[in-house]
Amino acid sequence: MNIKLYRASSLKYTPFDDFVEGDLDYLKEKGIMMTSSLKEADVIVSQNTKHFKKYFFKALFGKKLLIWTTEPRFCKVFTSKTKLLGLVDCNIMNLYTQDIFINSISIHCYLINKSLKPLDNDFKFNSKKTIALMSYYKGINAAPFIRNGENIDLIALRSKIALEGAKLGSIDVFGKGWPSGISKEDSRDGAWGVRKPELLKNYNFNFCFENTATHNYMTEKIWDSISNYCLPIYYGKHTNAYSLFPENSFIDYSKFNSPKELFDYIDNMSSEEFVCRMNKCIDVYNHISSQNPELAKKERKKVLDKIVEKVKLMCH
Repeated sequence: MNIKLYRASSLKYTPFDDFVEGDLDYLKEKGIMMTSSLKEADVIVSQNTKHFKKYFFKALFGKKLLIWTTEPRFCKVFTSKTKLLGLVDCNIMNLYTQDIFINSISIHCYLINKSLKPLDNDFKFNSKKTIALMSYYKGINAAPFIRNGENIDLIALRSKIALEGAKLGSIDVFGKGWPSGISKEDSRDGAWGVRKPELLKNYNFNFCFENTATHNYMTEKIWDSISNYCLPIYYGKHTNAYSLFPENSFIDYSKFNSPKELFDYIDNMSSEEFVCRMNKCIDVYNHISSQNPELAKKERKKVLDKIVEKVKLMCH
């Protein structure tokens, strides 16, 4: 018997919209298919609970609800199930349930797809200025997101660092929504996949925090940085980044006390240290890329199998 899923909202970049070609075919093979008919649907799926409000009575009378999202701010629930309006079960698959980002490469493994040449010992800096490719969102006023007594949201922190770095002349910011005079351009306009490497190639350091610091959550940011020979400035605390990367590879801001301390460290970095750190990152990248595309297919299957397992359990 097939289980039919109905989209309550845009599911762009998810398996339910065939973001990776073959996702929907695989789910169909396992008895799960999409439908445009709400009446026929067994499960209503969305990336955010707000889209479920108009389906509340459908859920009250038998339709199942599923949140599936890779966005840390779309669903801040740590458990596999919650109550919608305190009455209706809503099943959760998000960053914090660890059944989407099953490990640090689950979602973005397919992007690690070329062999990088290690840097030579005669490397010379073209600049020690850092690039930051990020939007401001609510910036330094972003609300904290507390888990186990600590703030794991990185938006306010990274905004503060970027603003201070710009003031010091140590960082160039590209992105939307920044206070006047901070951003050099709205880098998201046009063909981002083309523009991003064009920007990165002019820098040796890339400030590339995730939106949130949590287990297994690692996006394309760090991989794009490495593939363009920019040493990542990342945030390792509350993550398991060191399960992939050795110590003294990326620059871990969580080990610094202030933005100025970070930028002073970069200013004083020798070319020898840079080469050592960068080549450690390249080794990690090449180890993964040498196993692709087979590894990417294997990791994608894990993600899809978690959906199958969840949906079948919901509808059992």
